[in-house]
Amino acid sequence: MNSAWSWQRANVAAGLWCIVVGTVMVAIWLAEPIDLAKRHPYLFGMKFNAALAFAIVGLALLLSTRGLARLPALMMLPVFLYGALALSQHVFGIDAGIDTLLHTPFVDIGTSLPGRIAPNTALCLMLVSLALALRALSGRNSLMQIALGFVTFIIAAAALIGYAISLDFAHDWVRFTRMSFQSGSCFVAVSVALIFVGTEETGQDRLTLAGVLGLATYLLLLGMAYYELERYEASFGITFSGDGTNARATLSSLVLISGLLYGALVAHLYFSSRRARRMAADLAESRARLTAIIDNAVDGIITIDDRGLILSANPACTRIFGFSPEEMMGRNVKMLMPEPYHGEHDRYISNYNHSGEAKIIGIGREVEGRRKDGSIFPLDLAVAKLELDGAVIYSGIVRDISERKASEQALIEANAELEEFAYRTSHDLRSPIASSLGLLTISRDMLAEGEITALGQTLQRMEKNFRRLDHLIQNIITITRNRLMEEEERPIALRALVSEAIDALSHLEDSKRIRIENHVPAELTILSKPSKFQVIVGNMLSNAVKYHDPKEAEPAIDIRAFRYAGKLRLSVEDNGLGVPPASRHLLFKMFKRLHPNRSFGSGLGLYILRKSTEALGGTALYEARDKGSRFIIELPDGD
Repeated sequence: MNSAWSWQRANVAAGLWCIVVGTVMVAIWLAEPIDLAKRHPYLFGMKFNAALAFAIVGLALLLSTRGLARLPALMMLPVFLYGALALSQHVFGIDAGIDTLLHTPFVDIGTSLPGRIAPNTALCLMLVSLALALRALSGRNSLMQIALGFVTFIIAAAALIGYAISLDFAHDWVRFTRMSFQSGSCFVAVSVALIFVGTEETGQDRLTLAGVLGLATYLLLLGMAYYELERYEASFGITFSGDGTNARATLSSLVLISGLLYGALVAHLYFSSRRARRMAADLAESRARLTAIIDNAVDGIITIDDRGLILSANPACTRIFGFSPEEMMGRNVKMLMPEPYHGEHDRYISNYNHSGEAKIIGIGREVEGRRKDGSIFPLDLAVAKLELDGAVIYSGIVRDISERKASEQALIEANAELEEFAYRTSHDLRSPIASSLGLLTISRDMLAEGEITALGQTLQRMEKNFRRLDHLIQNIITITRNRLMEEEERPIALRALVSEAIDALSHLEDSKRIRIENHVPAELTILSKPSKFQVIVGNMLSNAVKYHDPKEAEPAIDIRAFRYAGKLRLSVEDNGLGVPPASRHLLFKMFKRLHPNRSFGSGLGLYILRKSTEALGGTALYEARDKGSRFIIELPDGD
């Protein structure tokens, strides 16, 4: 339980005490127990009006703790007026008629007048009602409220101590009109709540206030004892010292010396508390900085004890592992580990505690972690051993390296792809050149021998080689351009772009006999990069035309596009040759010609299609049909 909540409970306890004492005394006065009054007259020191006032004070204190303001302040108004009238009766020697206004006492216990409260009780009622009204209206503590409670506490505490040490003047300011011990206890309870609840809002220290309260009460009692002694000496001519020394001088010295000592103690307490508060503030600031650093660290930071139980975990651990701090605290850290680390962890800690042989501690290494959903992922782990107050704890720093591992794997794959690309490109570039050089030699011989017909056929073969070479170079340029070219996204009208791509295929063989249907809605647009999108559509259509089935009576290609689930789906469907099941794993690979006898392309078309789609954040897919193929791209819907 924190200190703020404890003091709030003290606030409530003071209110309840006033209500209980006041209500019980009101009930006793109304019951008029004559026998009880004869046996225990001191119980009737609290008058009916005072008891009723204390019940109202307690209720107002409870209501103010509930956040009410006006009602508690209004309740304090009659209490303040009652205290002021009661005090004025003593000061001016008048009878305001308030002593028996609500109740006529059935018994007289020797007070100055029936039902009249003591002047110190009246003064304290005024102070308490004013302080509670200020608190209720402002909603917080203040120095004025503390000062009013301070004076109330000193007066009430002196009265209670006066009962204990038989010092009548402490509670009996006017003869036969004294503050009752019930009233004193209620004033002490309420003044403690006024002084110490919410004190931190005023910047005061509770220990210092408590020390000053004790000093002031002590000095007040000494002063009252001094006054009492002087009164007895004056009244009866008594000398309290046999050697002629004046007792009042001795008491004065005692008051002075004890006051100085007590004051020095309070001053020491004050400066010590300020120093302690500064140290506590510095410590709190350091802890806040450390907590902020740990809580905002990108890496996960976990501490465990020598049994492997998790002591703390920063917010990054929740992001990395998926467990909330509450789910991790107090559980074995192996919950974050897959096998074989899960099964070996406890044995590893036990071996280290006995032998000191470290395999991970002090040495960073890559391990695997397990998320809340059961998925396994790579981690960088660094563990340090800490000895604090004779206890051993271990601090671990973990970093999710999934992205780094994925990047490394992508780099390995890219390097392998680059090596294959360089090898196959050099091979495919050299092959038509070498073939053309051979054909060129043959052509020269044919020309010398006058074989014009055969020379024409040879030149056609050379042209075919050069066309293959040009096609390969164009594909290489396309791949390079797609990798390097920076391009702004712009709205693209899909139907118009598909129509342009269809027109661009008119030079291909057999394109006239293929029915190509553009089913893309005229209003469909997408925000994308036009050049890459044109490459995608062109490759999808040219692939469908090249691999149409020449035996098909009515070859057809259908292009469709629509939006769904936040994506745009573009499909090209044909009734052509399709892709043999044994070759489907080679789709979208470099230099893979799935029908080499049908087309003599470079084998880069589908690879370019995949890379261009991925560059736009999408995916290239293939679906087999009973007859033909359906190639699909799915892109983020940039509407």
